[in-house]
Formats: sequence, structure tokens, C-alpha cells
Amino acid sequence: MLEPLTAAQLAARVPLEALPASTDDVAPLEVVTGQERAQEAIAFGVGLDTEGFNIAVSGPSASGRTTAVRLIVTAAAALRTAGPDWCYLHNFSDPHRPVAAKLPARMGPALQRDMGRLVEACRTEIPRAFDDESYQERVEKLLEPVGEARAKALEEMQRAAAAQGFAVNVTPMGIAAVPIGKDGRPFQPEVIAGLPDELRAEIEKRGERVEEAIAETLRGLRKLDTQAREVVEKLDGEVTRFVVGHILDDLREQYAAHGLGAHIDAIEADILANIQQFKRFTRMMLEPLPAQLVAQATEEREALLSQYAVNVFVTDGDPGAPVVEERSPTYANLFGRIDYQARFGSLVTDFTQVRAGALHRANNGFLILQVEELLTDPRAWLMLKRSLKTREVRVEGALDMIIPATNLVPAAIPLSVKIILIGQPLIVALLDALDPDFAELFKIRAEFEPDTDLTPATASSYAAYVRRVTDTCSLLPFDRDALAALVHEGTRMAGRQDRLTTRYGAIADLCQEANSFAAKEQAKAVSAPHVQAAVDARRRRSSLIPDRLRRMVTEGTVRVETSGTAIGQVNGLAVYEVGGHAFGTPVRISCRTGAGRRGVVAIEREVERSGAIHSKGILVLSGYLTGTFGSLRALAFTASLTFEQSYDEVEGDSASSAELYAILTALAGIPIRQDIAVTGSVDQFGHIQAVGGVTQKIEGFFDVCAAGGLSGSQGVVIPRTNVVNLTLRPDVVAAVERGDFHIWAVSAIEEGLEILTGLPGGALGGDGRYTEGSVLAGVAAALDRMHELAMAEQRQQVLVPGQGIAAAGEPLAPGLNQPPEGS
Repeated sequence: MLEPLTAAQLAARVPLEALPASTDDVAPLEVVTGQERAQEAIAFGVGLDTEGFNIAVSGPSASGRTTAVRLIVTAAAALRTAGPDWCYLHNFSDPHRPVAAKLPARMGPALQRDMGRLVEACRTEIPRAFDDESYQERVEKLLEPVGEARAKALEEMQRAAAAQGFAVNVTPMGIAAVPIGKDGRPFQPEVIAGLPDELRAEIEKRGERVEEAIAETLRGLRKLDTQAREVVEKLDGEVTRFVVGHILDDLREQYAAHGLGAHIDAIEADILANIQQFKRFTRMMLEPLPAQLVAQATEEREALLSQYAVNVFVTDGDPGAPVVEERSPTYANLFGRIDYQARFGSLVTDFTQVRAGALHRANNGFLILQVEELLTDPRAWLMLKRSLKTREVRVEGALDMIIPATNLVPAAIPLSVKIILIGQPLIVALLDALDPDFAELFKIRAEFEPDTDLTPATASSYAAYVRRVTDTCSLLPFDRDALAALVHEGTRMAGRQDRLTTRYGAIADLCQEANSFAAKEQAKAVSAPHVQAAVDARRRRSSLIPDRLRRMVTEGTVRVETSGTAIGQVNGLAVYEVGGHAFGTPVRISCRTGAGRRGVVAIEREVERSGAIHSKGILVLSGYLTGTFGSLRALAFTASLTFEQSYDEVEGDSASSAELYAILTALAGIPIRQDIAVTGSVDQFGHIQAVGGVTQKIEGFFDVCAAGGLSGSQGVVIPRTNVVNLTLRPDVVAAVERGDFHIWAVSAIEEGLEILTGLPGGALGGDGRYTEGSVLAGVAAALDRMHELAMAEQRQQVLVPGQGIAAAGEPLAPGLNQPPEGS
């Protein structure tokens, strides 16, 4: 009989020589280890500036994928030059389409500051210049000749009218000519009506000559008014240029070479065109007006001045290319937004309210996104693809199609960015399969492995990582035994003795939990008992369901026997996962056999409560039985197989070896030990194959046995190929070391039969028979008896007229109940 495994074979051998005495003796880990393949792919993709070579990073959460991306991208960005600044400016030709201006790095804030000087000068210096007494004196001096000419023209008009016997009255309503008498008094209308016709006609003729003189004078006065206006406008222009001209000249000198000369000229033209507005603002500020009118005037002034401002859309004060990590990649956060202000019952905006998104800030650099978060906003994903295809990014107003608002269409900005998507392998795979654009836009794939080899180097890196966690989270130092316990937990998470999990976030969480236990004891360092206490506490928090299942077993509600023997009954093992916590539990598998032709009948399969893989396993068992025992006899048996007290769907083939043990012992009538549980898959040749969750299964059966008291004979049979997957808890290892619990590893069905029955499994001899006294010999004998029964039943068949051959029992084979040809 095979010897059980030793305690040394049940968990990883931690290379203590690679661990420091304390984390204080090792430098913090600065790089992500164990992911060389993925990091090489990321570095390769970062170095490619070709279109479409964005990077899709997949891997389990907390595996260091985001940290690795940050480190590689930050190092690459430091070697690059900073990208340009982008500013939005007012479009004087079409105010609803702001202009995008490209400037050298960090020049945007300087332009904004210099334009701010111009705006401030327009706000304060121009009004002050027009309010100055010297300006009023110059205006009066310039208008003095015009006033003299105006007075002279009016005087000449009066003389010309007087020569015709008329007087000219100048009023705000206009100029009127009236006839006067010799005494200088104007004639009354009734007097004129009573004059002779000849005299009245003469007065009318003279009046026409006076009207012509008045019209000529008015034409001259209008010319004088135009001349006066031009003189004042010229003066106003000179004053304005004196106030802001040097600022505009400085702006041209600094920024015309960057394509802003035309915009500065447009600003100057707009200032000169709005001089009367500035003068009006000045008068309104000086006159005692209601506060509402003052506020309205101020708002109008600021709206005018805002046209000269600069919206620094994108700038980066740090050297090197930008690196942006957007953890909330909504549409607005990625592509920017346009803010609105409520004014007189409607929403208004202008170019100064355009806000940049992460895609703008990362332009000419790198943008890191989490796939799961990105896909929560479908519009964000669709627009991201469009931007990558068109190589430009636009800001769109979110309210344009919802409520009446000012429609603003900012100019698009050319896009040159490297996108790094990070996500779970399943999500990335689904995107690749379902979105045809994904493969074209993300041509570089970097896959993070869930674990890495356990070597002295990786164990040492674990210690360095723990040092980093202690520094970052201000934890106590970890001693060598605590580090060894963490490495052991790393192998448990990886599920292999020779592998370590790369889910560094889970290790960091365990470090903080262990530190809390050490702090409660006021220890100077975290030791192995503190780590184990954290592990036990974590398991206890997640053990409500497994504890209740175990109680149902110990109370007898769920029948699972852990002692004695039974024919055709074996303890299988199942694994469940609830809330990320996996646990094992025993399940009773039973089999009843008898003569018949149905072969193996899985009750779960018959009632459609069997998954595809489990159904495949049942067919594999039929293949094993046919190949092993069907060469010398036709198999004529029925074996009814079921998972007792199982009401969920059965899936997987990890119990197929246990099912086969139940069938074979039921056929042979040999009792099987109930203090041993079994797991393992089997192929058609009787080889035992590896299964998953072997550690959880062993611990689940151990807990059930321990709840009723360990007898010293209990244990579990596992596939030999699963020995490397054993990373058992310390209490289970200790029980094995004491001899209270046992674990056997088998490679073939015969080895498992010997352990479970105490009899030889059986070897096939040259005569086609199995070793006498073996389990398989008993199975062969039982099948021979059933075959003879079937033959006897066939001989008892009778011919029923008109119906062919009707058997006393069930038909031997399809078509066998048909009458012979010619009968």
C-alpha cells in the first residue's frame, strides 16, 4: 500500500536564507517583479509612435499592473519634450467658433498674463484718459474752429433771411423761417392771408429763397458736424493708442511669430471700434445711477473685455511629456466640457468657459485608463475610438440638445496620445471579440500573470515589497518569520508550492491586518503569529456558510460518514466560492448496481441537473468500464450513481474517480472506507488526473473530521499530480505530522482502490484475468455473473405471433426484439 505524504510535502518550502532578519534591513521595492513579459510589452508599445499602437494591459486586480504602467510610462515621459500649450481665443469673425491657438510649452500662461494687462488697461486706463481734464481741453480746442464756423454759418443765414424780410428761429425741433414787418415783428398768419395777392406771392417767393439758404446752411452744418466727429474720433483713437498701443506692440513682438499677429490686430480694431462704449461706461460710472443700471453696465463692460482674454486650455508646468491617469473616465472628464451661466432666463457661455478633459491634458503624452470604469459610460468609449481614428479631439456642449443655450463650437485640436487601457482579462478579451475597432486601435497587448516562480529572488522581492508597504502605510517592521508566513500565504493564493501570487495588493492588505494584531499587543515588530492571526480572522469573517454546512454534517442533517465502511458509497469533495472565499466540503456519492443493459446511469444527468463537463465525465467512466472489462464479455449491468442530498446542478469532473470507486466497489460488493475522502479526475485508461481546489477540499474534509474528533485514520486521496498544489494550513500540516490525519497521492485507480478497501487493486495477467483476491477481480466476477444472467434471460425469450421476439426482461440491444429475417 502507498505511504501517505509527509508533512514536508504539504506546503511550500520557504527559502528562509533569502529573507532578511527584518524589513528594516532591506530597501523598499521600487519596481514590479515577476512580470517581465508584460513589462517588456508595455515598454515596447510606449516606444512606438505609430498610429494604432496603443496598449491594452490585462491581468488580475492588485497584481501591480497599474503600478508597472505608471513606472514605465513615467520613465519614458521624462525622456521626451513637453507638449505644446493650447489656448482658446475669441473669434471676432464668428464668435460661436472659438479659435484654438498652439503655443510652445508653458507659453500659454504668459500670454494670458500679458493679455490680462491689456484687459486691465481697457478697464481702467482708457476711462481714466477720457475723464482727464487735458482730454476735455483738447476736445474743446479741436472743436473751437468748428464751433466758430458753425456760428458764422448761422449768422450768415440770419443776414440772408433778414435781407428777404424773414427771421430764422433755431429750435431743438429744427429751423423755421417767418416773415417780419418793418418793426421787426413776425407777421401773423391772418395778416398774411389779408394781404393783396401780389404782395402775398412776393412774400412766398422770398420765403422760398430763404428756405434754400437754410437748406444750404444745414448742409454746411452737417459737414461741420461730421468734421467735428472725425476730429474727436481721431483724438479718441490717438488717446486710446497712447494708452494701450505699447501693450499691443509688446504682444506683437512676443507672440506674432507664433501665429497670433492677426488676432492681436483684430483686438486692436475691436478696441478702436468700441471707443464710444468705453466712453459710455465712463459716463455711467461717474453719474449717480441706480445700482441695477450700474450692474448692467458693468456686465456689458466685462462681456466686451472678455473677448480680449485668453483661455489657457492646456498647459503643463512639469518637464517631459504629460502622463495623465483618469480614474473617472466619464465623457466630460475625458473630452472636456463647456460651462454655462444663467442670464435673463437663458444659459449663455463663451470661449472662456471651455474646459479641458483628460484627453487634452494627455495630448503628446500618455493617458492611463481603467477599462471597467471607461465602459460604464458608452458615449466615452465611442468618442474615444472616434478621436483615435480622426486624430483630433473636440469639446462639445452637453446642453446643446437638451435646453435652449448658446451654441458654441470650439475648434478641434490635433490629437497625438498613447492610450494605455488596464482591465481584467475577461473584459479585455470580450472587447477584442465583440468590438472590431479594438484590435485596430490597441495593437499592443500586455498580459500580467497571476503568479510567478517561488525562488530566493522572488522571496527576497516579497520582503522588499513588504518594506515598501511598511514605509507607505507607517506599519511596524516584519521579522523573518512573519515574512515567511507572508510567502506561505502567497503560495496559497497562487495555489502551488512553487509559485507566488503577484496580487501584491492582497499581500499589502494582509500586512495591514497583521500589523493591527501586533499593535494591539504593543509588539515592536510583526511576527508569524500576528500574520496567522490575521489569516485566521479573515477566514473566520468569510466562514459563515462553510461553518453552517459543517454544522449540518455534524448534526446529521447532511449525512456524511467519517468512520466505518460501506459498499458502493464514497466521500467525494466539492469546492464552493462565496464572496471571493473558496472552501471545500464533503459530499456523499453512492452507487447501486444490478443486472441490466443501461450501464452507468447518472441520476443528475437523467434529471438534467448535470453540467456538460460532468456528463462528459460519466461517459468517460463508461469508456473505462468497457475498455477494462468488455473485452471478454458483453457488459450487462446497470449502475445507478448519484450525489446524495445535492440539490444544485453538478458540474465538473473532479469527482469522476470517486464515482468510479463507488461503481467498482458496488459491483464487487467490497466495503469502502468512509473515513477517507477522494478527489481526482480519471481518464478512460484509469489514470488519475489533476483537479482544482485540492487544498480547499482537503481542509474542508479535515474540518468536518476535526469537528467530530480526529480518529487518526482519516484522510484524503488526491491525484499525485496535485501534490505541487498543496499549500495547507499550519493546523492541517501539524495534524499530519502527528499522525492524526493522512493524505495519499495516487496515479491510478488501482492505487486508490487499495487505500480505500485494504485489498489489492488488481493487475491484469497474461490469461486476461485480474489478480485473485483483488478488487478488479471481484468486479470481473460480478460482471461475469450478470453476463450469465443476461444470457439465460435471452434463452428464455419467446416468440409472440405478429410481434416478433418479446423478452421476459428489457431488450438486449436496439433492434434485438425484431423477428429474424424470413421468419
